[in-house]
Order: sequence, then C-alpha cells, then structure tokens
Amino acid sequence: MGSNLKGSAHRGRFSFFHAAFASYAGSRSLGYTLIEMLTAMLIAGVLASVFTVFYRGLPAPNQSPEKEAQKLSRWLTNLVTISNRSGRPFSLNCPGNATRGFIEATWQSPLKKDTYTSAYGCKFNRYTGNNVDSLYVPQWSAMVPTITIKVSRERAEHYVIVSQHGRVRANKLPASVAGE
Repeated sequence: MGSNLKGSAHRGRFSFFHAAFASYAGSRSLGYTLIEMLTAMLIAGVLASVFTVFYRGLPAPNQSPEKEAQKLSRWLTNLVTISNRSGRPFSLNCPGNATRGFIEATWQSPLKKDTYTSAYGCKFNRYTGNNVDSLYVPQWSAMVPTITIKVSRERAEHYVIVSQHGRVRANKLPASVAGE
C-alpha cells in the first residue's frame, strides 16, 4: 500500500482512498474545482433570470390595457395635482387620427415637456374630439376640451377619461357610453 503523499505524518492515512480511487481519477483529482462550480452556478443563475424575465415580464394580453390605463390615469392625476399646486397650465397631446405608444404633456411658463411612454406595449389615441391639444388651466380647474384616451393592445382596450373639471379615471367603457 504505497502512497504518493510525502511526509511521515500522512503516510498510511490516505492509502485506502488512494488505492480505491486511483484508477478512477487518473491524473485528475476527484470533485470539481472552484472555478468549475462558480461557472456552473453562473450559468444556472443566468438561465433562471432569463426565464423569470420572460415568464413574468410578458403581460397577459387581456390585462395589459387595464393596467396601462390605471398607470396613465395616475400619471395624469399627478399632472393635475402639480398644476393646481404650482398654478402652471399644461397641454396634453394625444392625436385622434394616429395611435402611438406615448402621450406628451407640455408645461407652460417655463416651457417643459413630460412624456408618458407605454410600459405594456399599448397604443394610445384620442377616442373622441378633434386633434386639438387639451389644455388644463388650474385657475379654473378645467380641461378644455375634455379628453377620452383609448388604451389598446391587440383586441383588448380600456379608456382613460379626463372630465372638464380635471378628474381622471380609468374605465372599461368610453365617456359617451359610461354616461358622462
């Protein structure tokens, strides 16, 4: 029972291990190196994160317009609140003849633009009225002309209604059908 280990302290201790597994291991030691383990863990982590992003990141087609409309209504409510506190009017640009994935609000004095971009791949367009920008004036707490924004993705749709008094809400039906 010879051992390749040098030194008198280890002689005989590992002889069984060495004899039993020497032919299996060959010139390589048993087990994985630290680099191999870290590489395997890195690959598993990347695959798990990619799977999670794709599995959780894709919204259901029937839910995304509703969620997008709720987010858009919170954004518009925030704009109205800021306008009321600062006394600055803003105009809201949402064209009726084309759909696009963003809505622009332009603040006046000083001129500044805020843009809301769709997070769920939805498209926005003005449901009724002309292609004129709607203007919110905080001195009168009024949106002129009122606006209903259609939020759509594929065949699913939801609506954001901004009343003449600047009240914002999301609804399954447009303002004309909802009784406003």
